[in-house]
Amino acid sequence: MPALRPRPLMHEDTVDKTAAQVQLSGSYLLYMAASGVLASVALLSDSVPVLIGSMIVAPLMPPLALVPFALVAGRHAEARRGLGIALTGLALAFATAWATTAVMGALGVIASDATLLTQDLLQERVHPGWWSMAAAIAAGLAGTTAQAGEKTDTLIGTVAALALVPAVGASAIAVHVGDVRPVFGGLLLLGMNIGLIVGMGIVALLVSAGRAGLHPVALVPVAVLIVVGVLLVWAQSTGTVSTTPMNSGSASAASGPAPVPGTPFRTVQTTR
Repeated sequence: MPALRPRPLMHEDTVDKTAAQVQLSGSYLLYMAASGVLASVALLSDSVPVLIGSMIVAPLMPPLALVPFALVAGRHAEARRGLGIALTGLALAFATAWATTAVMGALGVIASDATLLTQDLLQERVHPGWWSMAAAIAAGLAGTTAQAGEKTDTLIGTVAALALVPAVGASAIAVHVGDVRPVFGGLLLLGMNIGLIVGMGIVALLVSAGRAGLHPVALVPVAVLIVVGVLLVWAQSTGTVSTTPMNSGSASAASGPAPVPGTPFRTVQTTR
């Protein structure tokens, strides 16, 4: 009696379909550039609707999902390609977020000092914590499972962008201000989220195939969790990032008069 062969961890046609969606095209770059602009505007104006718009615009789920798909299928070149395209798009979003902040600062629409970093939405993105890990784990599980089931509507892509685009925008604004610690905090959050989305994607695929823990690729999410946990503990214990975001309301009060309700940007005021 022939031995029963275990079903494959990942069907090749699923990998092929996802790989076909992942192209470094002009439309992909345009969407990522637009997401960076929207993210910076949202964080500077503390606007949740605009921040959600930046996530919806960013087509990050297919390239990120391709990484766990290809790793599980043993197609490492495709995994590298997916990660490279995702990082290229995020780098472009970073550049457009920084450029948007710089242009608005030059035009006097926003302040050019550290008061830019006191917005509540921005503070949450430069102070990663254990809640950040929980959100990225959920994003990886839900996003990869949906992509594997070919549920590729816009809202599914928002799951991945939720953990990535705001961190990119916050880091770009911090670079404009010239404050190193929030830059590191934003980039740490970005790296944590990329690793956890990929790692939890592998977990989702292994569990769905009934092979969790029985394949060498299962070591990837374990390693990701260990590295992310160690980095977070180190960053918080050394004070590189605080355990909770600073009270932006208190900071705003200490730095000057509060902005008029309904006014999205803090305007530059000079004293003589």
